[in-house]
Amino acid sequence: MNPSAASSPSLLAADAGATVRRLSRCVGDGELDSPAEMYRVLGALRLLADDLTHLLPALQGRLEDGLLSGRVVHPGTDAVAATWDSVGEVGRALAHAGTVALLMMKELENSQVALRDLATP
Repeated sequence: MNPSAASSPSLLAADAGATVRRLSRCVGDGELDSPAEMYRVLGALRLLADDLTHLLPALQGRLEDGLLSGRVVHPGTDAVAATWDSVGEVGRALAHAGTVALLMMKELENSQVALRDLATP
């Protein structure tokens, strides 16, 4: 059985972050030594950014589902208005993050295009 298949979403996100940090250390330690490898890394990061553009709306959808089902409730007075305001604020922030992820994906693609001639043996 794949151990990550039974992991919670927060653990999977933490694993993804740890992987990016390991990649950063590898690059910083000089393990990225060829334009061809950099081209492949940029391609993988572009796919990661694309995956984020699909994940962020799904996160918002789950939050909205929780709001509508009553599972997501803001504690305190005027809880209904505060809950709706918080969910709306999260939605705006996630939409902005999605836009940034799309821009990142495009810029990573531009980087790959610019590197293509150097990466070709």
